Amino acid sequence: MKGKIKASFHTRSWRAGAYSIFAAVIVIAIAVVANFAVNALPASVTQLDMTASGLYSLTEGTEQILASLDKDVDIYWLVQEGYENPTMEQVLQKYAEFDRVTVTKVDPVRYPGFAADYTDAEVAENSALVVCGERSMYIPYGDMWTYSDYDTYAYYMTYMDTEYLDVFSGESKLTSAVNYVTHETLPVMYYLTGHGETGVSDSVLDAIALNNIETKSLNLLTEKAVPEDCAVLALFGPVEDLTDREAELIADYAAGGGQLLVTTAYTAEPLPNFDALLASFGVDLLGGYVMESDSRYYSYGYIDLVLPAIGQHEITAPLTRSDSWSVVMPDCQAMTLTDDPDVTVTPLLTSSATSYVKLSLEGLSSYDKAEGDPEGSYVLAAAAENGETGGRLVVFGSTRFMEADFSDMVSGANLDLFLNAADWLGRLEDSISIHPKQLTADYLTFDGVAAGVLKVALPIAVPLLFLAAGLVIFIRRRRR
Repeated sequence: MKGKIKASFHTRSWRAGAYSIFAAVIVIAIAVVANFAVNALPASVTQLDMTASGLYSLTEGTEQILASLDKDVDIYWLVQEGYENPTMEQVLQKYAEFDRVTVTKVDPVRYPGFAADYTDAEVAENSALVVCGERSMYIPYGDMWTYSDYDTYAYYMTYMDTEYLDVFSGESKLTSAVNYVTHETLPVMYYLTGHGETGVSDSVLDAIALNNIETKSLNLLTEKAVPEDCAVLALFGPVEDLTDREAELIADYAAGGGQLLVTTAYTAEPLPNFDALLASFGVDLLGGYVMESDSRYYSYGYIDLVLPAIGQHEITAPLTRSDSWSVVMPDCQAMTLTDDPDVTVTPLLTSSATSYVKLSLEGLSSYDKAEGDPEGSYVLAAAAENGETGGRLVVFGSTRFMEADFSDMVSGANLDLFLNAADWLGRLEDSISIHPKQLTADYLTFDGVAAGVLKVALPIAVPLLFLAAGLVIFIRRRRR
């Protein structure tokens, strides 16, 4: 009996089986080691972002900011186990790959007092808390999302327990918070008063603050000069002219490398000092309102809601990386650019070649083109820089384009453009606004003919193709 058992270990079948087992053990060991090695790699290597908007990737601006940090930043993800939002999870993994950033998950139910040390707000699931030293910023979960079709509603749309969150703003909010907590002082934007300025809404001022720029009002009639801490001087749609003294103070500020952010408003009265300020940067204000005659360049059937072409510049870069973003300019004034050897002027927005201008709006009963209306392509927004003094100017021909009523028409692109201009002027190029990323899928669309062909091809032609391939293989094997 023992001899038979011993002899069985020398049979060919036993050797083949032992070899198979040995090979299987080796393969399993390799797989285990490979699995541990892959898990040790960063998410940027193991997780490929196949979304059209780069939803799960960090933009170049964010990567530059995180790579240049000289302070440790803690990001606390306030979420219960099992309730993690998958988009948040993948994006936070990318932040955690940087040496100075630590991401920690904190259960707000088990530790209800944790967030109370940093914020008085009621903590929502999947919110974030960004901390550096004594500075912190709380980002509610709701602020990380907007809706491409329902921007004005401040609630979550749910159907069959599924949240319909169209646009993810988490990266822009997180990176802004990192910028905020790692800087002791913030640049200040002063906005001029005393000339019937249109001003900006609280929501726009809040957006500027979120971009880490402090805002203060300024009346130059009571000041001897533009304040020394002024990073950006804003003129929001004045309808009365600057006094000679004010014009002189602003000119001195610009000559010393000052930064000007200007929006223009229609007025029938001439504003020679204001116009001279723009002209010093190579911008001539034509006035009136621009109208579009080509339906491809206006929105919702209103010829005064212009959809301009977007030029190439640092300010517009986040909007021109794809063709999916548009800007709408309501009640917009026309500008032309002049040559100046010391000043570089770049059009940011331009109307079509068939647009025209209604120069005078008094008693106007129709926006239709009339004899004498100037026609052609006009500049609607421009950025200028004086190479000798370092002074910069960004001017928009509309005073209301960045407000929610119009910015929401284009998923917030108007406000992004405005904030990008403020960042460029404040020399905060690394903080150029990061545009929200679409979650909605892009669908492959066919015309009627192609759709008809596919309706025939898929249920009939494809099965016939497989049947023919099978017959060919069968015949070849029978002939062997």
